[in-house]
Amino acid sequence: MWGILFLQIIKRITKTDLLVPHFSIICMTGLSAITIIAGTLSLVMALGSLWVQFFFIAPCLVLFFKKNKPYFFATVKKEFSNLHIVSTILLVACLLLILVMSTWTIVHDDTLGYHAQTIQWIEKYKAVPGLVHLHVRLGYQGLWFVDCALFSFSFTGKEGITFSNSTILLWFFIFLINRINFNFFNQGNKIYGLLWIALFMVCMSSYTQVRLTATSASPDFIATLLVLAIVYILFQRSSFDNWLLLAFLSLAATTIKLSVAPILLIVLAAFIIFIRTRKFKLLFTLIILSAIAFLPFITRNIITSGYIVFPSTAIDITNVDWKYNAELTANEKNYITAYAKRPGVVTKEEIDEVNRLSPIEWLPRWWQNRSIADKTIIVLFILSVLAALLSIKKLIQSDFRSILILLTLLAGIIFWFKNAPDPRFGLGFILGFIAVAAYVFFKEKEIPIAKNVLIALLLVSTTSIVAYTGYRFINFFSKDQLLIPLGIDKTDYKTVDCEGIKINTPVDGKDFGMTPIPCTDLDCENFSPKGNKIADGFKSR
Repeated sequence: MWGILFLQIIKRITKTDLLVPHFSIICMTGLSAITIIAGTLSLVMALGSLWVQFFFIAPCLVLFFKKNKPYFFATVKKEFSNLHIVSTILLVACLLLILVMSTWTIVHDDTLGYHAQTIQWIEKYKAVPGLVHLHVRLGYQGLWFVDCALFSFSFTGKEGITFSNSTILLWFFIFLINRINFNFFNQGNKIYGLLWIALFMVCMSSYTQVRLTATSASPDFIATLLVLAIVYILFQRSSFDNWLLLAFLSLAATTIKLSVAPILLIVLAAFIIFIRTRKFKLLFTLIILSAIAFLPFITRNIITSGYIVFPSTAIDITNVDWKYNAELTANEKNYITAYAKRPGVVTKEEIDEVNRLSPIEWLPRWWQNRSIADKTIIVLFILSVLAALLSIKKLIQSDFRSILILLTLLAGIIFWFKNAPDPRFGLGFILGFIAVAAYVFFKEKEIPIAKNVLIALLLVSTTSIVAYTGYRFINFFSKDQLLIPLGIDKTDYKTVDCEGIKINTPVDGKDFGMTPIPCTDLDCENFSPKGNKIADGFKSR
């Protein structure tokens, strides 16, 4: 409903007929709008209470009960109509897999280390100055954690950290299986159907994609899906309403995960198009959208760490008493780069040593540490680059959109390789490049494939997912999951007094998990409260 609301606003601004996207893209658009609004609200209020839910439900109810209802159920029904029986079984198996994975005990290091803590802070407090002093990774303020806090429904007394992640996976599977079914059994291109099913298998086999997303609060694959959605939309229709939608999704993706920042080239392209076509109303709208989208992201960064974009010191224009040490901030950024090249680095000396290595020196060990799925993706990317070079004339003669998205994706890949070359941080650009290269290469080509062969391929995929779903139910399922997610195991902690503020610390060096906030693994001598209340924040001594 929020997606339709946003699309209707675009329709009024552009004064064009509304091109209704796929159901899943409508949902992702709505979630992007909620992300920006909730991020703004989180600056001034906690998001964990029941009444906050009504703020987001009310506009949907107004829209739902309008005299002329805008195709809610028709849009949903459309995605499930004409599904082949094997496609239906595959979709059901995927949804059961999401359920059993997302409700199991969370063991992901980052979620135990700081995701759950960040979510707790957003649920219980407005933006608190200097949180970074309690733990450096509390300085990461991507807006996905705002969504996780809003939709954890903690006011029920139970924490549902994976609700947002598993919901977006639901939309992903609906979209992907719909595309496979269309190209295999309807009027689509059989080659594209094979490419869609290849994407499906890659996303299922690589741990850092579907499986990690369902079992944690990680935003990595969420940002990947937004990048891929932008690529998909860009090839649908070149119109002014599409450019506004593309720009908005690009802005939202960046606030969710900064590693996809090069996608902002799409926003720049929209600016140029509006200027060249003298669409000044749309240009003004885009400026406003950009300001609204980045306001909560930048503000949360400043309030939490003192920097515009933590952990970068490149834009350092604030002078607040809770600002994190510049050297430690730079070291955190360097750690991300070094860890992506060689997991296990800890000390500053190790970090600096790894980052001094040339690609020829660190790539062999980096390659050895990659999973088979990730190696497959990298090989496919290299083959796509070769195919693009062999088809360079065709690419140059292709339309503006193909060239734009290829350049954007290449910029994203270079950005990823330079800053954090762990595949999960650059998957949106890598998979997007493979997809676009394949689209251009196979455009207007059709290979006759027998229907029985297509059904057999789909059956193999379905059988593998059904088998894995059964494996999860046998080995990672408890009857308690039928009612609530198991969430995070309790962590033993001790409480210390820090100048009148009670602060918790996990014992035996364990991860924070769901330890009640405020929580730190540092000695109180390293920081001090800014006032006599938790909401006043913290600063360095």
